[in-house]
Formats: sequence, C-alpha cells, structure tokens
Amino acid sequence: MTAAQTDFVQAIYEVFPSPVIFVDADRVVLSVNAATVEQFGYAADDMIGGSMQMLYASDQDFEAAVFENAAKPGNTQFSEGIHRYRRRDGSVFTARIRVTPVADSDGMAVGFAGVVHDISDYLELDRERRKAGEILDTALQAIPEGFAIFDADERIIVYNDAYKRICGAAGPRLKIGMTAEEIMLAVYEVGYYPNAPVGSPQAKAWLEARMRAFRNPGGDNQIFEYGDGRWLRIEDLKTQDGNTVALRIDVTDLKRAEIALDRQRLEYYTLVQNIPDFICRISGDLRYTFINDRYARLVGMPAEDLIGQLLRDYVPVTDRESLVTTLKSLSVQTPLATREQHRKLSDGSDLWLFWSNIAVFDGGELAEYVTVGRDITELKQQQQRIAQQTAELQRKNEALNQFTGTVSHDLKAPLRHMSMFSDMIVEDVAGGNHEELPVYAGHLRQSARRMDQLIDSLLDYAQIADEIGSWQIVSMSDVISDTILNLDSFIQEAGASIKVSALPQLKGDPELLKRLCQNLIGNAIKYRREDVQPVIRIYAEMDEGAVRVIFEDNGIGVDPRFSRKIFDVFQRLHRDESIYPGTGIGLALAKRIAESHGGSISLDTAFTQGARFVVTLPEPRQSGGK
Repeated sequence: MTAAQTDFVQAIYEVFPSPVIFVDADRVVLSVNAATVEQFGYAADDMIGGSMQMLYASDQDFEAAVFENAAKPGNTQFSEGIHRYRRRDGSVFTARIRVTPVADSDGMAVGFAGVVHDISDYLELDRERRKAGEILDTALQAIPEGFAIFDADERIIVYNDAYKRICGAAGPRLKIGMTAEEIMLAVYEVGYYPNAPVGSPQAKAWLEARMRAFRNPGGDNQIFEYGDGRWLRIEDLKTQDGNTVALRIDVTDLKRAEIALDRQRLEYYTLVQNIPDFICRISGDLRYTFINDRYARLVGMPAEDLIGQLLRDYVPVTDRESLVTTLKSLSVQTPLATREQHRKLSDGSDLWLFWSNIAVFDGGELAEYVTVGRDITELKQQQQRIAQQTAELQRKNEALNQFTGTVSHDLKAPLRHMSMFSDMIVEDVAGGNHEELPVYAGHLRQSARRMDQLIDSLLDYAQIADEIGSWQIVSMSDVISDTILNLDSFIQEAGASIKVSALPQLKGDPELLKRLCQNLIGNAIKYRREDVQPVIRIYAEMDEGAVRVIFEDNGIGVDPRFSRKIFDVFQRLHRDESIYPGTGIGLALAKRIAESHGGSISLDTAFTQGARFVVTLPEPRQSGGK
C-alpha cells in the first residue's frame, strides 16, 4: 500500500461514524478511532493495551465465539454477534459487533478489526412495534363479529377467532394463505350452507353466486341461513389497494324477530278483544261497529257512545282525508296498509302510533275494515337515539380515517429524511467526500427529534378518552386560574394581558378542561403580532341549554379557509418552527377534550381582529348523560 493509500485509509478510520477497534490475537486493544472514544467515554490511552473484555457489560456478555469464528484458518469473512456493552459512566447499551480477521502472509489471523453498531434504538422500536401488533391482535379477537382481510389474490391474510368459529366444523382447517373459494368450499363440505346442500343440483350455482358477490361487493348486505339453524349477514368491502375486508355477523336473533313480526301481521286478521292495542272495526260506510277500551280512551269518549258514529268525525283533521283515501284504496289484492301517526298530547308529550288498516273481504265483497294501532313512542325514541348514535359513529369513523391518513403522512416524513441523509452519508463515505457529513448528521438528528416529538404528541392525543369516566362539578373560573398559573412564565415573557369574566360551573374532568384551556391560551400567546401586547379575553354565554366559553385574542388570527383543518392532528398552518414551534396537536387535543365532554369547539370566522375560539359544552344537568 502506498503512503497516499495509507493516509486515505487512516482518514476514513478516524472519521468513521461507528466505533472501530483493532485488537491482537489475544484480543488486547491495539487501536481505537474517535467514534470509539465518544461512544464508550474512555480516553484512547485508557483502552489501548487493555483487554477487549473491559468494554462488555459483564463476563457473560463477552462472547469469544465471534472472534474464534473470525480466526479460523483461511477465513477472510467477517463474523457478527450482538452483545451488551458498558460505557465508562456505567450506562449499558446493546450493539452488533462485526469482526474481520487481520491475517499475516500465511493466512493466519494475527488480529481483528471490530466495528460496533449501537442498535439500542432499533430494539426499542421493534418492541414498540410488537406491542402495537399485540394491541391490534387483542382488539381483533375482542370483536364478536367474524373479521377477515383477503389480499388482491383472494388469499386470507388476517382473521379473528370469531371468523374461525363462524366457519363451524371447517374452522380448524382455516389457515393463512387459503383463498376465499377454498374457505367457502370447506364450509360447504361440512354442510354449513342449507341453501346449497352437499351434492345438490343447486349447490354449484349458489356457490358461484356467492363468489361473484365476494369479488364484486356492491355495498348491499346479504343475509342467508347457515349451519345450526343460524342466520349470517355478509358485509364485504373492497379497499383501494385491492384487498377485501370481510365482516360476518350472526343476525339470528334479528332474523327471528323479523319472522315473528311477519307472523304477527298475519294474526292481525283475527280480532282479539283484550290485546293492549288500539282496535276498532269499521263498516263499509266508515262507521264504528266495535272499539276496545284503549281506543276509546285515546278518543276520549266511552266505547258505547262511539258505536255507529262516523270515523272521520273522531280522526284528527290533519289525518282525516289521508285515512279515508287509504281505506278506500284497499282491495282483495292489497288488503293491508300501514302508517305511522304522530300526536301531541295535552301535557305536551309525544305519542307515536303504528296503524295497520286491514280490509276484510267475503266472497270478493268488502265486509269491514279492521284498524289496529300500537303505541310505538318508545321505539321512535330509540330510533332517534340510534340515529344520533349512528351519526356520531359516522363522524368518528370519518375522523379516524382522516386521523390515520394524516398521522401516517406526518410520521413518514422524518423517516424519509433520515433515509435520504443516511443514503447520502453512505455515498459520501464510499466516495471519500467527508465535508458534508456533519451537515447530514445534523439533519439526521433533527429528523429524529421531530419523529420523537410527533410520537410523544400522538401518545398524548391517544391517552384522552372519548368519554369521561368520572364526572364532577367543575368551576371554570378555578380551571382558568390554575391554567394561568401553569402558564405564568410564558405569559410574563410575552407581556400578555388576560381578562377573565365571570364563568359558570360545568360538569366534567377538571384536568382535561385545564388541558383544553391551556392549549387555547397558549396558542393565543404564541401566535401574537409583533410589537403588539397580547390581550386575551375569556368569557361565557348561555345558548339554549349549553354554555359557550369564548377565548378571544388580538393575535395574527386564522384564515377562515382553514377553520376546520386546524383541528386535525398534526395540522400546522405555519411551517417555520423557529418562529412558531409545535407539532400541530394542540387544537386536535382541545377538540377531542371538548367532544369527550359532549361538546364541541369551533373557530368564529366572523371575528377579524385576531382569533376567537368558541367551546360549547352542555349545562351541568345535561353533560355526560348523568
């Protein structure tokens, strides 16, 4: 090797970012580079001449096999091992050592060159990934519905225990990699498709129809009978990447209720004197011939006084013409018509009735009408609650989809930067260009810090529950006072003035409400105008059973176009973190806290002298459903 070559190798050795240690055949340290000194905390002279074993965490961690493998005669390849090492300050880290033999002219190993790569961060990341996988798996197993995912080749890649149970006797045969058609045939072979008995002529067509529905899901749920007298609802969804999400729901109880309802409608043809429904019989000229006591109480007259009276005289004016038209339209072909009726009672409460109007024919001639009414007020109230819950679930699903996409994008950004600058470092080291290495390393550190901030913010966001577990009466004045105390140094530094009006008491979690207020007040101070003293006004207004707590500032304000976007996770309108630091999680946290209290938060786009955020929360007697 020429002198220039030797100098070049020495330069690489000195600036190599990972620790490089040269030892002799007895593993006595001969030389170390600067990275070794930095990593282990020893001076070079403290390590040179000592045993390599001094750098290991313990005698058990010192594994001689990696050196012995490298020392085998004729071996020119490296040998690797993962061990724990101890720095001079006593801290321990895990690293991979790559040992390369240094041979003499006869090929005998006279020493070794060891390169140490710290992998502690990678191990921690791997543990976090495993933990996240375990959480996801636990969640899937907790779902009572059968859940599975098939890839673009129709092969199953994920399924839970409920899905396996639904396959019945074919469940033990289920395994990752089976195609949807193979699974369907396995279930068919154990007789779990009553509509397609094994060996029957209709089985092939039925199975083909099922496969077509699986491959081309149209959004319509399919319900059919399956093994053990049960009923199954099929929901398949095609994702953008070509995968198919399959949901299998046991709806036996619902189906049985539907069959029972059909049977009940048929039974309405026979009049029962004492059933707790509103019942009357009406002649062809629309006069009462019979009414039960409950119907009489609904009309407000004794039953005997109503016999012979015209129906139309005792029907609310708003329903009179439509009812007569409905009865006259009944025929032998369509003898039944149903309708819902809403009434306001004298006490102001609502009454919902479900009426079944039946025309009874004798030899093709109309004999009479039978009208049966049932009180469905509670059912309507349940439907309204379900509709509200469905709307809320849809909102949360939309928020979750948006959250997932945003988080995925923002978390990948620093990873892309780290990958890019790592590649640039490798290229420059390989090409002997070391001038930019410190710059690239700085970018790597910055991206790692950014990743750490995003993960911490994400964990902070995830720890806030959608619902409050323990409610208590909270003084918003006390909440604001505590918040101001927490932000005192920040307020003093900015010279901010905070004006607080009288605030009401609310029901909720005081610590979460402090977090909400702290984010809003902190933002008002952070996004202040230059050379203008920040002034924040906090006051409350009553609004039809709700309390509006308003945070108003004289800062730089928010463009109304982004009035919704600013509440999304990791959404920042100001990219320069040197001026406005943060991860963009504050308003998302505030929104989640407000919603967990049964309220909401919004930006008042009509306010132009700064920013005005309105937090709407239920009054104490209404919040949390308590």
